[in-house]
Amino acid sequence: MQSADTSNRLPRAVGGEPAGCASGAPNSGDVMNAALLPARRATLPKLALRSETATRSHRNLASLLLGGVVALAAGRGAPAAPAGTPPRHVAEQRFIDENKAAMTKMMTGMTIKSTGDIDRDFVSMMVPHHQGAIDMAQAELRYGHNQQLIRVSQEIIAGQLQEIAAMHVALGDKVSAFEAALAGSVLHGNTAVPSAARRATAQEARFLHENAVAMDRMMAGMSISPTGNVDRDFVSMMVPHHQGAIDMAQAELSHGQNASLRRIAQEIIVDETEQITLMRLAVNEALPQPAPSPTKPASATAAPDRGNAASMLMRMSPVLSATNRTNQP
Repeated sequence: MQSADTSNRLPRAVGGEPAGCASGAPNSGDVMNAALLPARRATLPKLALRSETATRSHRNLASLLLGGVVALAAGRGAPAAPAGTPPRHVAEQRFIDENKAAMTKMMTGMTIKSTGDIDRDFVSMMVPHHQGAIDMAQAELRYGHNQQLIRVSQEIIAGQLQEIAAMHVALGDKVSAFEAALAGSVLHGNTAVPSAARRATAQEARFLHENAVAMDRMMAGMSISPTGNVDRDFVSMMVPHHQGAIDMAQAELSHGQNASLRRIAQEIIVDETEQITLMRLAVNEALPQPAPSPTKPASATAAPDRGNAASMLMRMSPVLSATNRTNQP
């Protein structure tokens, strides 16, 4: 188990401050907002057995911790636009610039040296990928207008903060109390002994190749021409980004051995497949034919309809008060 200080590894959720440690700690109003953010996994299949009372305690604690983080992110305003410049144009440019910066940081973080341990290399690449999604979702909270996408962005921030913490716990890394609480809502108290480091093998090479192909495809998909519509551009970039995470999770399921990480990979596939559907429906995009589930044959996979998607949206966390979003252009 690693003993390095965890303060610099905490997910960055608000500006440059670690999640849960921002200089502007949530006040009583933020705590009330926290109560509006239900546990994200209440509607997802349970991948591990645990007593309902203990599971509910983990969920409630994680929800309270994350609610303040999301509220602060939603209320973080952008600098005033220069006089005489169309506000929508300025917001779009800032949005695009922030996304480019997020992707540059993400790809730098994902450039790793193989350890020979597929599970550890999966975490080393997925953590900066998740942080990239958090940064993109925060940009949507700052500049977007579509209320369904605001809600999806909140879910992305909450869910990926939890999964980042859970991946570190699954490897046996030393974590803070805050990270442990977040991980509990994903792992339900189940952890795995970290797999021993191994020499690079043909299987590791296949795993890394599959990840490299996924990232090339993702970056090609994210290379868009801005439309002037922040919400539509958010979907155009986040959909291939989510698909990249799904591809990486499938590579972990194919080659990884850590039981907890395999469970997290399953949750990533479930969550991000659902969010892709919701984002496309939010901007009235046509849905493609669904790909087969990793656990179901193609004939058993039905295309989601708008009625089902609407009910999924209703189950997701409510939109924070408009008064918290002071950055409308």
